[in-house]
Order: sequence, then C-alpha cells, then structure tokens
Amino acid sequence: MKLVQGLAAMIALTASTAVFALTELTPYETRYEVTRGGSNYGEAVRTLKYENGRFNLYTETEISLLFLSDRRRFWSEFSLEDGQVTSYEFTYKRSGTGRNKGFSGSFDHDQHVIVNNESKQTTDIDASVYRMDEAASIEQLRLDVQSQRDEYQYAVLDEKGQADDLVFRRVGEETLQLPYGEVKAIKVARIRENSRRETDYWFAPELDFVLVKMQQREDGDEVATLQLKAIN
Repeated sequence: MKLVQGLAAMIALTASTAVFALTELTPYETRYEVTRGGSNYGEAVRTLKYENGRFNLYTETEISLLFLSDRRRFWSEFSLEDGQVTSYEFTYKRSGTGRNKGFSGSFDHDQHVIVNNESKQTTDIDASVYRMDEAASIEQLRLDVQSQRDEYQYAVLDEKGQADDLVFRRVGEETLQLPYGEVKAIKVARIRENSRRETDYWFAPELDFVLVKMQQREDGDEVATLQLKAIN
C-alpha cells in the first residue's frame, strides 16, 4: 500500500487556438503509461486548458497492484503573468484502498490568505509567499526549464493544505524512447534533504516543454516510471 500511495503522490506531483510566447503555456492533453520493472502499473492523464484569462489543470492517476488500488485527482485554476504562476483554486481527492483523503483551498491574493473551502476557515499560510499550489508548480517548472538556470525553487500549497518549499535542479539533456516515440528532453531532479526518495522529471522542447517522463526511486530502487504515450 505504501508503494502505491508513494507513486500516486509522485505523479501528482504535471484546447485553445491562441498563440503563446515562450513566457506562456501551451494547453495540451496528455496520457501516460505507468510502469514498474517493465510491467504495466496504471495510467495517468494531464489536461491544461485556457479560457477567460485563466488556466485550468486537471491531473488524474489511477494505479493498481494486486488487490490494492489508488486514484488521485487534482484540479488547479491559476493565472500566468510575466512568466509567473499564481493559483486561485486547488482541489485534491484520493480514493481507493485505505482511507479516502482530500483538500480544497482558495487563494485570496488581496488579503494574502488561503481559505480551507470545507471548513471555511482561513489557514495560517501567507499567500503572498505561497502563491501557487503543488500541481501548478509543475507548469511553472515547465516554463522555467526554458531558461539556462540550474536550480528552481518554489513555495507551494501541497495536497495536505500545508506550506511546502520545493527545490529542483537541472541535470542535462537526454534522448528518450517512450511509448509515444523518440523524444529529446531536459532532465530535472527534485532535491530533497535527508530523504531516501529520488524523483526525476523530463520536459520535451519539441512538444512545448510538456512533461514526458517522471520516475521515482527509493533507496536506489525503482518505485515507478511514468512515460508519455499520447498528446493532443
């Protein structure tokens, strides 16, 4: 069960005809295969849409292992100005084997607060610092890998409704053999202190820098790998 939950959390943590500059995000619909040790483990989707001046990101992961199952869904509404993501709504729902979990929050950037939508209570998180949610941060990373910076740091609201600080480091470029086909991609590693978990992300310049692969390892052993199989 821990293995399934760890994978789903990793994946959590990535339809318009408008023309976008490099400081903008191109909408997309992607589907991924999730494998472990070469065996199919599940599937995932990421959909980014743009309308009325805001982006809507939907992420879903559904995986199973023997009699265990895990489904995780994320909804994120955010804007983009001068290349910076600013979240407004964020919802997370987890179902499957074990206890269901969830969180939904609203960002009030005028008052610099984040409100728990279920309790209607204001959290103690400063929205002037933690301006984006964890799901949307992958879209911010998608933008930032286009620069020549080596490290990226984000203050985010995580799936538990808590403040978190994420650090990523650019590793280099690789040619990947994916279910989608051969793709050249930029590899980025998530930097964690005092953790046995390692997570790597790959973004493809030829596909508008969308996320094409993600892999998690623990103590050096593969937990699971997500690979692009279709994009629209």
